[in-house]
Amino acid sequence: MPTYVDIFPLIRDNKMWLGYGFKGGAAHFINEHYEDYATAGDHREGMIRVSGVVWYSNLDLNKRHEDLILYQKYEGNEDKYPTYDNYDAIEVSETRNIPMDYKGVMGVPVSFMDKYNPDQFEISGSNRGVNQDPNVIYGCGSYLNGKETFKRLFIRNKKI
Repeated sequence: MPTYVDIFPLIRDNKMWLGYGFKGGAAHFINEHYEDYATAGDHREGMIRVSGVVWYSNLDLNKRHEDLILYQKYEGNEDKYPTYDNYDAIEVSETRNIPMDYKGVMGVPVSFMDKYNPDQFEISGSNRGVNQDPNVIYGCGSYLNGKETFKRLFIRNKKI
């Protein structure tokens, strides 16, 4: 999770980013002393499948500079992008729904990191654990209609 206190500032300041991950978003490790109840197509005795494993790097990668193609529009669809109760930003529940025409701050899922291009977006904060945005209380969650959301990164589109 890219919101840990020591890690998040490095990501926000573009000193560290996601490298190339594992095939299928999961790593496989061999441990003969662990009883694994999970199933997978390439499962072997003693194999542990760990989902969501990523590499962090400071080596520049081509994928890091690929623009995320944006298809959605905010204007005319404001009802699809609610504003947080406690922060002046809109909720974007899926990376693919980031609007192309919104100038303000957006809360996006942490899975956005896989598509993050520092030439296209800036990361200003997070709603959990660590916060670098002075407009949000440290460690504060983000709320929609009184209900706390999942972990979010706060971003802004730099190309608008």
